[in-house]
Amino acid sequence: MSSGRLIAAYIFGSVGRGHADILSDLDILAVVKNNRGKVDESEVLRFVPQQYSHLKPSISWYGALRVAEMFRNGELFSWHLYRETLPLFDPTRFLPSLGEPAVYKDCLQDVRSFRAILSSIPAQVQRSAMNAAYEAGLVYVCLRNIAMAASWRLCDRPDFSRYSVFHLRSIRPCPVSVEEFDAAMHCRMASQRGHQPPAIVTAAFIVNVFARLDPWLDELECLLRREVNGRPNTTHAL
Repeated sequence: MSSGRLIAAYIFGSVGRGHADILSDLDILAVVKNNRGKVDESEVLRFVPQQYSHLKPSISWYGALRVAEMFRNGELFSWHLYRETLPLFDPTRFLPSLGEPAVYKDCLQDVRSFRAILSSIPAQVQRSAMNAAYEAGLVYVCLRNIAMAASWRLCDRPDFSRYSVFHLRSIRPCPVSVEEFDAAMHCRMASQRGHQPPAIVTAAFIVNVFARLDPWLDELECLLRREVNGRPNTTHAL
């Protein structure tokens, strides 16, 4: 039996935004007491309302001190939690007690970090074409995280939605089509849920997508560098 203690639990992600669809999981943040370990998943899931019981739960476990640290540091995930959560179990109003996160200052650094992962994918898939679906799923993860970070500067408000890469302003449209993006997204979901990945995803598909993405990401990084150096960070209107 777990020795952990649950402090709070919240729904976030597409359900927290009110944008759930047939592809959505039920993303849950479970906050536990530090140095006590997790609790049994059933202790968290018993708070899920019946209206969400058909969704596949995906629990993210965090110690209370780590969540507080994210808010102090202004990490992007803290803004996600601040803006887009629904309480499941919150006897002490844990997240509200943390107040507004500090200003997010790591936009450019986060974009570069995910670009570094993305840049390794073409070589990986060319070495082993059998991993094309897995690597395509990583393309989706990297591109979505890059877009979420960039949205702090290039949208009216941070955009944590699935298609944030198509909502960025002050830059030409993303050169990857929605259909290609969806194929990469379904590869990610296939690896997590045991589904069959889309047949169009091959090593050649990934190399072709990357060849178009890379110069666009150069433009994005250059634009963000000008934005960051040109004016101070400010918090977005709620």
